[in-house]
Amino acid sequence: MELFTAAEDLKFLNARQIISEAVRIPARSSPLKFFLITLTIILPLSLIQLLFEIHTSILYETFYNYLSGHNSSPSDKQFIRTYSIQELFYIPFLFLFFLLSTSAIVFTVASLYASKPVSFIPTLFAIPRIFKYLVLTFFYALLLMAVNYLVYSIPISVLASENTNEALLVGLMVIFTIIHILVQNCVTALWHLASVISVLEPDVYGLAAMKKSKQLLRGRTKIALELANLYFTATWIPELMFLLATQFPVHFMIKLLLGFLGLFMLVAVNLTWLLVQTVFFFACKSYHNQVVDKKVLYDHLGGYDLLRHKTVALNPSTGGVEMQSLVKDHERVGYQPVALNATTESINMQRSVKDHGTAGDQIVENGEP
Repeated sequence: MELFTAAEDLKFLNARQIISEAVRIPARSSPLKFFLITLTIILPLSLIQLLFEIHTSILYETFYNYLSGHNSSPSDKQFIRTYSIQELFYIPFLFLFFLLSTSAIVFTVASLYASKPVSFIPTLFAIPRIFKYLVLTFFYALLLMAVNYLVYSIPISVLASENTNEALLVGLMVIFTIIHILVQNCVTALWHLASVISVLEPDVYGLAAMKKSKQLLRGRTKIALELANLYFTATWIPELMFLLATQFPVHFMIKLLLGFLGLFMLVAVNLTWLLVQTVFFFACKSYHNQVVDKKVLYDHLGGYDLLRHKTVALNPSTGGVEMQSLVKDHERVGYQPVALNATTESINMQRSVKDHGTAGDQIVENGEP
């Protein structure tokens, strides 16, 4: 069974059809793999996301009361300072788990697409190799986010300090906020597609991945923004439920129910979004008539797999260690056991080579034929 719609048909999918394709991936492949990834990585991500939202909401409310003098207290200044420091600890963990989740889901979906056998443990071993590329790509996305924030906040701060007419200030704030949100959604779409590119395309990460993402988004920007808006809207609903559960005076059992419901809803939203951005990558490639070769993708993904090359076992006859690795060449395939003798410095290498239907044994000792 195909993982999703044939590549030549992906170019015709709109945002809702891409989401529909994405949510069917776990059921079409292996629900257990995605359940384990969700339990170990996406669930902590969602919990940190909700706690960060509550923390930020409390901080902004206190900061507003402190500036306006409404319901403020002498301890507000210390409270704001403490919460601001705590905020700095939430942000790295939030992005850390998001990048880890991206690594795991994109690697798993791409492996299934390329018909590469994959299980939970090899996926975990692949994450460290993928993670470094995602961090470099995220660094350039972070620069764009910082510029967007400064362009938004500096004019607002200047206007507020100049005693501008209140109605004019509110109007300008609305305009600047709308522009800020649109730019932020564009940067988010650009970054998320660049993250998938960093995982799936050889030697394309960091600034190169951002440039490639910009190229793939040509003609697909509207769909990318629609997907980003749907994601942010979908995350807002469980976050609001979680805020209601923690801040409003309702019965404890209702708080507990709303809290768990909001958490599991956000887990589902995050899992769906990670699947969507991977499918969207293939849709963009299809739109630009760029074929994703399954064999090339298979070999590329194998480079992340630390368990691919070697299995280690004790050799009871020699008291040494024997490693086996699968040797793949264009014209020959065989197994290459390497025996490390604990009593000598020699390395005995024996390879069974099958070449054009003939089989033979070659012995290499001390690196000499």
